[in-house]
Amino acid sequence: MDKYIDHEIYYELCEQLADEVTLSYRRKVLPTRMLRLSLPDSDTTYQTIGEELLKSGQFHKSIFPLKRVTIMDPHNHTVQINLAKALFGLEKENEAFSSIKKALSLNPEAEGLHNLLITELEERDRLQDLESFSKEIINMIEDPESIPVFYFGSAEALLNCEKFPQALLTYRKAMEYDPPMGHDEHFNYAVTLYYHGLFEDAIVQFKHVLESVPNEKHSLDNIAHLHYCLGRVQAAREEYEDIIQNGLATNFTYSNFLLVLYHLDEDAEVIDHYLDRLGPEITRYGSSMQKLYNEQLRITQTILQRGDIDEKTREFNLKKLEATNFVLSFVTERINSLKEDICDPIDYDF
Repeated sequence: MDKYIDHEIYYELCEQLADEVTLSYRRKVLPTRMLRLSLPDSDTTYQTIGEELLKSGQFHKSIFPLKRVTIMDPHNHTVQINLAKALFGLEKENEAFSSIKKALSLNPEAEGLHNLLITELEERDRLQDLESFSKEIINMIEDPESIPVFYFGSAEALLNCEKFPQALLTYRKAMEYDPPMGHDEHFNYAVTLYYHGLFEDAIVQFKHVLESVPNEKHSLDNIAHLHYCLGRVQAAREEYEDIIQNGLATNFTYSNFLLVLYHLDEDAEVIDHYLDRLGPEITRYGSSMQKLYNEQLRITQTILQRGDIDEKTREFNLKKLEATNFVLSFVTERINSLKEDICDPIDYDF
């Protein structure tokens, strides 16, 4: 028989069995038979074998096929992740971290590798080692243009893990290389700046996003909210009204706009109108809103605890604290009244 036809048959069988919950005998044997055909894509077969062994907890046996793939295809970061997981499973911590470092030097943008490194360091209470690990990886990277790519990838992973101080430091490391930044980098950097209370700097970054993507609604919403955080309450109101009028509202526009309206002591009829509009959004995004406004309370309280703020700033933030508690209380009450679970997609609005 034609070995290429045999390979296709085996491959199709592997695909059919891929959804099995438990590792069957056929799923273990088929890839081995495919290897005997010695076809050019044997790295894919080795990857299948290694991943099946890893899933079944056979860490030691999975090492050989996974390492074979890293030799044949060094840029396959999925295999590098699985190899590191197998090494961690065997408690070969130093070898696992070395594998991740090497993999990141070859794939500096690989989100999964950045996430794995941060997660494993955090689990071992070693997140403080990330900076020294990063320096080692930078020294291993051959293309200088890949260095800011690595730092941006690391910063984004830290942001997603809500490690805001480390994320800010890492974004600034990336920007030391004066790299060209896309709208995603500007947006995520702006979010990090916001969580440090650096509101003016965050506005600058969101405006960079709008230069690339005009009317990007999350940036528009966040800029309006940042103007509110800086005490430009009337300007924030005008911006929110424009956003709503032009159909550019996000899932958090009405809740953020309510902060402004409460701050301006708007009458109850207007506030009730926007509370009604907010209601349906809470059904889907309620727990995200709770998390968001609890974080805003923390930031506002931190500002109030500073000894260098003037009386005007203090008065504004006391009122902002009151407005945030008002919106948070409404969101919490509505959540408690819902009978069904709330599904919360990830969102980076403030």
